[in-house]
Amino acid sequence: MSNTTTPERSESTDDQTATSRRTLLQAAGTTVVGGAGLAAVSGSASAQVLGPDVIEVDDGLLGWSADGSLPVTDELLVFIHGWFGDTTVSSQASSVESSLVSGGYSPDETVAIEWPATNFNFLGAEADTEDVGEVTAGLIEEFYDSGGGNVRLVGHSLGGRCVLWAATKLGSGYQIETVAPLGAAADGSEVCGSPWNAGLDNACEVRNYHSNNDSTVGSAYGGFGDTALGTEGAGCDPAPNYTDVDVTLSVGSHLSYLGDSMVGNDLADAINSGSCDDNTDGDDDGDDGWGWF
Repeated sequence: MSNTTTPERSESTDDQTATSRRTLLQAAGTTVVGGAGLAAVSGSASAQVLGPDVIEVDDGLLGWSADGSLPVTDELLVFIHGWFGDTTVSSQASSVESSLVSGGYSPDETVAIEWPATNFNFLGAEADTEDVGEVTAGLIEEFYDSGGGNVRLVGHSLGGRCVLWAATKLGSGYQIETVAPLGAAADGSEVCGSPWNAGLDNACEVRNYHSNNDSTVGSAYGGFGDTALGTEGAGCDPAPNYTDVDVTLSVGSHLSYLGDSMVGNDLADAINSGSCDDNTDGDDDGDDGWGWF
């Protein structure tokens, strides 16, 4: 069994084929476009006056790259959106930030990573998450090299794949303090084994938020002999620093992770607990101490 926790609620198939994932789009395509915007604006405004900084990651003539750098600060929240989330990434990031602030953690700055996810070729978008993760890993390495402090990396849906790829692509001698997939569009076997299990060592703490009410991920991933990471969790013990966090009591749908109080409270508590403190000394020496789909 996986290391699973269910936070107290706050008041306030192996046989699954590509065809099944295309079928999901046919079943609820219009909800993708309309619903993402609705959920994204549900949170309060970002602590940054003009909202989170947005860094665009895209595929150009010379390959995938970013159009900016992460701000060098002590506490940095980085959010990556999912499928069809690029047009509302700033408000999505603000919603996540607001839930963390309400839970007692306030980042110095928040950055939203925008990537070309408005693409009806879902399998293509899924494949692009590896490149987005690799570019993000490079940005994080530059952040640490420039004297930055702690990175709290959060990704929703396909963005959950991006953050796990970022940890996996991180170079030797670097470690992300917090990695948090929300409703990750992935199979549990992907963190239990290939391709992400080895990358978990590159994070101080990984907290995977999943909900049994997330039928969007549940209908496209998992199946016989596997689990849907964003619905059921990993179904194994991927690593000592990995925790499945069941937020079924609070998260009623795939988009509801964004700004959810249970998610925000639990993640803020985990960050504030200082679980990485014993492993982080700022030396970057390898012993340091984290849309729709």
